[in-house]
Amino acid sequence: MKKLVLGFSLLLTATAANAISDNAKFVGVDKSLETSLCVTAVTKGFSAAYQEALTVSKTYAQTLHMNSCNGVSIKQFASPAINTVKTKVVKIVPADQSAESKLCVLAAQEGYKALLKKHNKALERIVCNGKEIKSFAKQRAGI
Repeated sequence: MKKLVLGFSLLLTATAANAISDNAKFVGVDKSLETSLCVTAVTKGFSAAYQEALTVSKTYAQTLHMNSCNGVSIKQFASPAINTVKTKVVKIVPADQSAESKLCVLAAQEGYKALLKKHNKALERIVCNGKEIKSFAKQRAGI
């Protein structure tokens, strides 16, 4: 069991990677001025949104920072850090060739319910990385 835990830990550490996508496309849900300013801010930056707001009025442009886009201030929304999509890639392999290790991998990849349909066994007693297989599969579903 210690080998299994160590194997998963090393594997998760060694194979975790972040991928950044620049292919995000932002579209407005309506034709309102606020939506237009949000789309401009996220695609061209806050300064461009400020210049667009100036065409409405100087006062509106000066209060632009109080607007929010998707629940975030327009300045933060325009920030490149918030608009970066990150994906975590994790590869899970069995620590050894035992049936339990292989079932743990299948549970992580396919989910507990799918595993239960394929294998009519008492899976509740299997422990993966110190957790009951059902909890382990649920935790890994978010990765």
